[in-house]
Amino acid sequence: MDPEKRREPGEIADDGRGIVGRMLDELDTITSRRGELEDMIVDATDGDEDDARRDAMMKAVSLPVRAKTMQTLALALKTLNEASAPQGKKAAQQEKANAIGGGSRFAGLGPPKLKAVT
Repeated sequence: MDPEKRREPGEIADDGRGIVGRMLDELDTITSRRGELEDMIVDATDGDEDDARRDAMMKAVSLPVRAKTMQTLALALKTLNEASAPQGKKAAQQEKANAIGGGSRFAGLGPPKLKAVT
């Protein structure tokens, strides 16, 4: 990839979605093999003088950390999708309002609409 070449936002978003997907796969693996990972941590830290390293490693695979990781990945995916959208929600609403009002904020909205209540 040429660092001098300007990339399109959609291309960047596609790459970001790929990274989020791979990270979700990693999170899935950690979640599905949590017991094995904990056993490996206990074995790896068996000769340590204090429990600080073991505690830090156990925290890394704990439910709160995995839940926070999931939340962060979901937010990243939402941001990527919104950034690569052709037009934002507010811009689409403003465009629709301009079309209805003819560009003036005081233009009429047209005749009233009748709705039958059953």
